[in-house]
This record gives sequence, structure tokens and C-alpha cells, in this order.
Amino acid sequence: MRVWILISLFSSTLAIIIGGGGGGRGGGGFHGSSSSSESWSSEEHGHGHGHGHGHGNGHGHGHGPRPPRPTPAPRNECDDGWVRFERPNGIWCILIGNPGITNGWFSQQDAQTACTALGATLTGYQNDNERITIANEALKKTLAMGRLVSGLWLGATNTPGCRSPSCGPYNTFQWTDGDTTGVGGIKWGVGEPDNNNWPGSTACIQQFIISPDFQAGPEDFQGWKGAFVNGDLDKYQCISQAYPRTRLYACGKRGVTR
Repeated sequence: MRVWILISLFSSTLAIIIGGGGGGRGGGGFHGSSSSSESWSSEEHGHGHGHGHGHGNGHGHGHGPRPPRPTPAPRNECDDGWVRFERPNGIWCILIGNPGITNGWFSQQDAQTACTALGATLTGYQNDNERITIANEALKKTLAMGRLVSGLWLGATNTPGCRSPSCGPYNTFQWTDGDTTGVGGIKWGVGEPDNNNWPGSTACIQQFIISPDFQAGPEDFQGWKGAFVNGDLDKYQCISQAYPRTRLYACGKRGVTR
């Protein structure tokens, strides 16, 4: 009997122990599930915090404040209305002056006076690009006046001993603007520079501004069409009254630093 009681007590105790263990495993499983969920949540939280903090701090510390942009170096530029050219010795600016004269009474000295008032001087041409560019712009102004031809004063005078007769295409004249060099901007019309003994103490250069559609008017010469294309140079008198009757001029000056 006593033995049976002991066996019964032992069996009950063992059942309790086994049941408690199962409950522990059940609780452990729940806790494990909860722990897994918390771990997932923690990892996500940690990842978000780590990414945001790491990226934000990394970006901020990696680049830092932007350095100031370098100040552009000053450039020599031209005033509004002046055509800008790059020369070996710097920027040269040319303005086409239009006094509105259509009766020829505007001498080369009148043109120089007008340029001086602008802080400039009558210009020469350094190269063909300058010569042709100004000729094309001058033709636009000429056509806008209802004219097909005009003469444009340049800054040049004959070299000593070459006023008449002329001394050939590249020795008869010298540029007077103090900046133009060489002969790259010289292209004469047919038969120029001529050997005429033009009135006045010196000879000058005018540039022919002439439309391809030119037909001689009452004060024009039809021979101009065969002798000159737009932009050609012409040895001519410096005084007025001048042909062509419509007069223009080209002022030049150095670019200003900005």
C-alpha cells in the first residue's frame, strides 16, 4: 500500500514536471515568436536609423559647404553697337558711323572728328574678316537709306612719296589708327590704288559699299559695278565733295575691361 502511494505520488509529480516543461516550451515558443517580431522590428528600426544617420552624416561630412565659385577673369569687351574683333594684340571694336549725308559733303577729316568725339579714331582692317564683316553691315545701313552704293572712310594716308604716282598695292598707304598692322585687310578694286593726282595734301582710302544689284543713279557711275565688289578699297581724295555721295565712316578703339 505504502509502495502504491509512493508510486502514485511519483507519477503525479512526474506528470506535473512534464506538463510544466511543455508549458515552458509553449511559453518559450510564444516568447520566441514575440522575440522574433521584436528582433525584426528592431532590425528595421536599426536599419532605418543607421541608414538615415549614416547617409545624412556621411553626405554632410563628405562634401561639406560648397566652395565659392571662382570669379571670372576680366575681359576686354566692346560697347553696345560696336563690332568686336579679336586681334593678336587684343580686342578691337569698330563702329559704323552714318551721318545721313547723301550729297557728298562729308570729308575724311569730318569722319575723324566724329570718331574722336566717341573716344575712337578712323580704323584700318587687320584682316579680310574685319573688312568683309564691316562691309556687309555697312551695306545693310546703305540699303536702309534707300541707296545702293556708299563710300566709307577709313583711317589711312599715303606713305611719303607715294601720293602720286602710287607705289603698288601694299606700299602706297599706311594705317593711322595706331593699332592695325600688316596688309591682311587690304583688297583693292580693279586698277587701285590708281596713279591719279587727287586734290589735297594727302591721299586717303575709302571702302566701296555696293549692292550686287547696283544700277547707276543720277550721281553715280556705271563703271563702279565692274570695278568694285562690296568691301573693295579705293584710293581717293580726302576732301569733300566726294563720290559716292552717300557717306559712312568706321571708327575703331580698343575694348574696355569688364
